[in-house]
Amino acid sequence: MSFTGIIIQARSGSKRFPNKIFKLIGSKTVLDHVVSRVNKVSFKKKIIIATSKKKQDDRVIKIALKNNCEFFRGAELNVLDRFSKTAIKFDLKSVIRISGDSPFIDPKLINKCYKFYKKSKADLVSNIQFPSYPKGMSIEIMSLNTIEKLKKLNLNKIDKEHVTSAIYKNKKKFKIKNYSSIKNLRSYKFALDFPHEIKYLRKMYSLLVKKKIEKVFTLADLIKLSDKIN
Repeated sequence: MSFTGIIIQARSGSKRFPNKIFKLIGSKTVLDHVVSRVNKVSFKKKIIIATSKKKQDDRVIKIALKNNCEFFRGAELNVLDRFSKTAIKFDLKSVIRISGDSPFIDPKLINKCYKFYKKSKADLVSNIQFPSYPKGMSIEIMSLNTIEKLKKLNLNKIDKEHVTSAIYKNKKKFKIKNYSSIKNLRSYKFALDFPHEIKYLRKMYSLLVKKKIEKVFTLADLIKLSDKIN
Protein backbone atom coordinates (compact mmCIF):
# COMPACT_ATOMS: atom_id res chain seq x y z
CA MET A 1 0.00 0.00 0.00
CA SER A 2 1.41 3.39 -1.02
CA PHE A 3 1.10 6.51 1.06
CA THR A 4 1.33 10.28 0.84
CA GLY A 5 4.24 11.43 2.96
CA ILE A 6 5.37 14.73 4.36
CA ILE A 7 9.15 14.71 4.50
CA ILE A 8 10.65 17.34 6.78
CA GLN A 9 14.27 18.03 5.84
CA ALA A 10 16.23 18.77 8.99
CA ARG A 11 19.88 18.75 9.93
CA SER A 12 21.93 20.72 12.42
CA GLY A 13 24.78 21.64 10.07
CA SER A 14 23.41 24.80 8.47
CA LYS A 15 26.24 26.99 7.14
CA ARG A 16 24.44 30.26 7.86
CA PHE A 17 23.00 29.31 11.25
CA PRO A 18 24.18 26.02 12.78
CA ASN A 19 21.72 24.27 15.12
CA LYS A 20 18.90 26.66 14.22
CA ILE A 21 16.33 23.84 14.26
CA PHE A 22 17.05 23.36 17.97
CA LYS A 23 16.42 27.00 18.95
CA LEU A 24 13.48 27.50 21.28
CA ILE A 25 10.31 29.36 20.35
CA GLY A 26 8.26 29.28 23.51
CA SER A 27 8.93 25.94 25.17
CA LYS A 28 9.46 23.99 21.92
CA THR A 29 12.27 23.80 19.40
CA VAL A 30 11.83 25.09 15.86
CA LEU A 31 11.70 21.48 14.63
CA ASP A 32 9.06 20.56 17.22
CA HIS A 33 6.92 23.39 15.88
CA VAL A 34 7.31 22.17 12.29
CA VAL A 35 6.18 18.66 13.23
CA SER A 36 3.25 20.03 15.22
CA ARG A 37 2.13 22.20 12.31
CA VAL A 38 2.27 19.50 9.61
CA ASN A 39 0.43 17.12 11.92
CA LYS A 40 -2.59 19.41 11.50
CA VAL A 41 -3.10 18.78 7.78
CA SER A 42 -6.51 17.30 7.03
CA PHE A 43 -5.55 14.42 4.72
CA LYS A 44 -4.12 11.01 5.60
CA LYS A 45 -0.34 11.08 5.59
CA LYS A 46 2.92 9.78 7.00
CA ILE A 47 5.27 12.32 8.55
CA ILE A 48 8.97 11.57 8.32
CA ILE A 49 11.96 13.63 9.39
CA ALA A 50 14.87 13.06 7.01
CA THR A 51 18.24 13.91 8.55
CA SER A 52 21.89 12.99 8.21
CA LYS A 53 23.91 10.13 9.70
CA LYS A 54 26.16 12.55 11.53
CA LYS A 55 26.47 12.24 15.31
CA GLN A 56 25.39 15.85 15.76
CA ASP A 57 22.00 14.96 14.26
CA ASP A 58 21.22 12.37 16.95
CA ARG A 59 19.24 15.16 18.57
CA VAL A 60 16.99 15.30 15.50
CA ILE A 61 16.09 11.65 16.09
CA LYS A 62 15.24 12.38 19.73
CA ILE A 63 12.81 15.07 18.57
CA ALA A 64 11.27 12.65 16.07
CA LEU A 65 10.78 9.98 18.74
CA LYS A 66 9.34 12.50 21.19
CA ASN A 67 6.75 13.50 18.59
CA ASN A 68 5.93 9.89 17.57
CA CYS A 69 7.32 10.77 14.16
CA GLU A 70 9.05 8.48 11.67
CA PHE A 71 12.64 9.28 10.67
CA PHE A 72 15.30 8.39 8.14
CA ARG A 73 19.06 8.99 8.23
CA GLY A 74 21.04 9.41 5.02
CA ALA A 75 23.67 11.50 3.27
CA GLU A 76 24.23 14.95 4.71
CA LEU A 77 24.86 16.87 1.49
CA ASN A 78 23.31 14.59 -1.14
CA VAL A 79 19.83 15.53 0.01
CA LEU A 80 18.24 14.14 -3.15
CA ASP A 81 19.58 10.69 -2.30
CA ARG A 82 18.35 11.06 1.29
CA PHE A 83 14.97 12.24 0.05
CA SER A 84 14.66 9.38 -2.46
CA LYS A 85 15.62 6.67 0.02
CA THR A 86 13.15 8.07 2.56
CA ALA A 87 10.32 7.88 0.01
CA ILE A 88 11.25 4.33 -0.96
CA LYS A 89 11.61 3.08 2.62
CA PHE A 90 8.20 4.37 3.64
CA ASP A 91 6.47 3.41 0.37
CA LEU A 92 5.47 6.95 -0.49
CA LYS A 93 3.65 7.43 -3.76
CA SER A 94 3.45 11.21 -3.31
CA VAL A 95 5.87 13.33 -1.33
CA ILE A 96 5.42 16.76 0.23
CA ARG A 97 8.71 18.50 0.95
CA ILE A 98 8.84 20.84 3.94
CA SER A 99 11.88 22.56 5.44
CA GLY A 100 12.83 22.05 9.07
CA ASP A 101 13.35 25.79 9.54
CA SER A 102 9.68 26.72 8.91
CA PRO A 103 8.11 26.68 12.40
CA PHE A 104 4.94 28.51 11.34
CA ILE A 105 4.16 26.57 8.14
CA ASP A 106 0.40 26.76 7.54
CA PRO A 107 -1.33 23.33 7.39
CA LYS A 108 -4.25 24.89 5.50
CA LEU A 109 -1.84 26.03 2.80
CA ILE A 110 -0.42 22.50 2.59
CA ASN A 111 -3.99 21.20 2.22
CA LYS A 112 -4.65 23.61 -0.66
CA CYS A 113 -1.40 22.78 -2.43
CA TYR A 114 -2.04 19.04 -2.09
CA LYS A 115 -5.56 19.38 -3.49
CA PHE A 116 -4.13 21.40 -6.39
CA TYR A 117 -1.44 18.73 -6.95
CA LYS A 118 -3.98 15.89 -7.16
CA LYS A 119 -5.97 17.76 -9.81
CA SER A 120 -2.97 18.99 -11.79
CA LYS A 121 -1.37 15.70 -12.89
CA ALA A 122 1.91 17.60 -12.70
CA ASP A 123 5.33 16.11 -11.96
CA LEU A 124 5.93 18.88 -9.45
CA VAL A 125 3.59 21.33 -7.73
CA SER A 126 5.33 24.11 -5.87
CA ASN A 127 4.64 27.56 -4.49
CA ILE A 128 8.25 28.68 -5.02
CA GLN A 129 8.79 28.55 -8.79
CA PHE A 130 7.21 32.01 -8.99
CA PRO A 131 7.28 32.95 -5.28
CA SER A 132 4.29 34.83 -3.91
CA TYR A 133 4.08 33.30 -0.42
CA PRO A 134 6.40 34.29 2.44
CA LYS A 135 9.60 32.39 3.10
CA GLY A 136 8.70 29.81 5.71
CA MET A 137 5.64 28.74 3.70
CA SER A 138 7.53 26.86 0.98
CA ILE A 139 5.90 23.64 -0.24
CA GLU A 140 6.92 21.23 -2.99
CA ILE A 141 4.89 18.15 -3.93
CA MET A 142 5.96 15.40 -6.32
CA SER A 143 5.59 11.69 -6.96
CA LEU A 144 8.21 9.02 -6.32
CA ASN A 145 8.26 8.51 -10.11
CA THR A 146 9.31 12.14 -10.52
CA ILE A 147 12.13 11.67 -7.99
CA GLU A 148 13.35 8.55 -9.81
CA LYS A 149 13.21 10.36 -13.16
CA LEU A 150 15.16 13.25 -11.65
CA LYS A 151 17.92 10.96 -10.39
CA LYS A 152 18.61 9.76 -13.95
CA LEU A 153 19.61 13.25 -15.10
CA ASN A 154 23.21 14.48 -15.22
CA LEU A 155 23.19 16.17 -11.81
CA ASN A 156 25.84 18.37 -10.27
CA LYS A 157 26.63 18.86 -6.58
CA ILE A 158 24.16 21.73 -6.19
CA ASP A 159 21.35 19.72 -7.82
CA LYS A 160 21.93 16.88 -5.37
CA GLU A 161 21.95 19.21 -2.39
CA HIS A 162 18.82 21.18 -3.34
CA VAL A 163 16.67 18.25 -4.57
CA THR A 164 14.38 20.03 -7.03
CA SER A 165 16.74 22.55 -8.65
CA ALA A 166 17.30 20.25 -11.65
CA ILE A 167 13.55 19.99 -12.21
CA TYR A 168 13.26 23.76 -12.57
CA LYS A 169 16.23 23.72 -14.98
CA ASN A 170 14.64 20.98 -17.14
CA LYS A 171 11.16 22.36 -17.75
CA LYS A 172 10.82 20.47 -21.02
CA LYS A 173 11.25 17.14 -19.23
CA PHE A 174 8.95 17.86 -16.28
CA LYS A 175 5.45 19.26 -15.98
CA ILE A 176 5.65 21.95 -13.29
CA LYS A 177 2.71 23.80 -11.82
CA ASN A 178 3.02 26.78 -9.48
CA TYR A 179 0.53 27.46 -6.69
CA SER A 180 0.29 31.22 -6.27
CA SER A 181 -1.24 33.61 -3.79
CA ILE A 182 -3.79 36.09 -5.16
CA LYS A 183 -1.86 38.80 -3.33
CA ASN A 184 1.94 38.85 -3.38
CA LEU A 185 3.04 38.17 0.21
CA ARG A 186 6.74 37.75 -0.49
CA SER A 187 7.68 40.79 1.62
CA TYR A 188 6.83 38.77 4.75
CA LYS A 189 9.14 36.13 6.16
CA PHE A 190 8.52 33.36 8.72
CA ALA A 191 11.52 31.11 8.11
CA LEU A 192 14.63 30.99 10.29
CA ASP A 193 17.76 31.56 8.22
CA PHE A 194 19.88 33.90 10.35
CA PRO A 195 20.47 34.31 14.12
CA HIS A 196 18.82 37.74 14.35
CA GLU A 197 15.51 36.33 13.05
CA ILE A 198 14.81 34.14 16.09
CA LYS A 199 13.92 37.20 18.18
CA TYR A 200 11.20 38.18 15.68
CA LEU A 201 9.74 34.66 15.52
CA ARG A 202 9.66 34.45 19.31
CA LYS A 203 7.84 37.77 19.48
CA MET A 204 5.33 36.57 16.89
CA TYR A 205 4.72 33.39 18.86
CA SER A 206 4.26 35.25 22.14
CA LEU A 207 1.53 37.31 20.46
CA LEU A 208 -0.13 34.13 19.17
CA VAL A 209 -0.10 32.76 22.72
CA LYS A 210 -1.47 36.01 24.07
CA LYS A 211 -4.36 35.77 21.60
CA LYS A 212 -4.78 32.07 22.52
CA ILE A 213 -4.51 30.96 18.91
CA GLU A 214 -1.03 29.37 19.02
CA LYS A 215 -2.51 25.95 18.16
CA VAL A 216 -4.85 27.06 15.37
CA PHE A 217 -3.30 30.11 13.69
CA THR A 218 -3.10 30.51 9.91
CA LEU A 219 -0.95 32.51 7.54
CA ALA A 220 -3.59 35.25 7.61
CA ASP A 221 -3.12 35.54 11.39
CA LEU A 222 0.64 35.81 10.97
CA ILE A 223 0.26 38.56 8.39
CA LYS A 224 -2.00 40.59 10.70
CA LEU A 225 0.37 40.25 13.64
CA SER A 226 3.41 41.01 11.52
CA ASP A 227 1.82 44.25 10.30
CA LYS A 228 1.35 45.30 13.93
CA ILE A 229 4.96 44.55 14.86
CA ASN A 230 6.57 46.25 11.84
